[in-house]
Amino acid sequence: MAWRGDFPGERVQPGKVRRLADALLQDSPVRDDAISCLAELVGNAILHTRSADSFFTVGIWSAGSFVRVAVKDAGSWSEPSLQSGRQTGLAESGRGLSIVVALADRLGVAGDEAGRVVWADLSCDDDGAQADVARTACWGDVPLLEPVCGRCWMSSGRPSQMIFSAASGR
Repeated sequence: MAWRGDFPGERVQPGKVRRLADALLQDSPVRDDAISCLAELVGNAILHTRSADSFFTVGIWSAGSFVRVAVKDAGSWSEPSLQSGRQTGLAESGRGLSIVVALADRLGVAGDEAGRVVWADLSCDDDGAQADVARTACWGDVPLLEPVCGRCWMSSGRPSQMIFSAASGR
């Protein structure tokens, strides 16, 4: 299953995206975790990028026990970064990507200040080596929501930076 949709950068959108993802991933064994990751990524796009004044794009791909969720934002001068508990203290925000890291197998980012895609891969497979092989086969042709032209959405070939991988623990 592959799905992509554009949303206005309004604070009510994370709830709408959650409900949509719930319907799309109803048969997925990682549905709840994927929805939580997606809600965090959407919230970050609305709060920390120019998407608040524009729009953001959501992508959801599912193949068996694997799910990728991705959010393309309208860009920001700062890059997504993981914050430690010491950095956030009792702050009400700042832990979003840490939550995604706790739930996902991999988290990555591609793009620049003109627009970024932040993505998370999730799997219910306990065998890490087998999961990596299967995930690579499944996601080899999965785009990261980068426009090549105004009418189509495919990978532009820009390198993607891994923020976290459960296999490497970083």
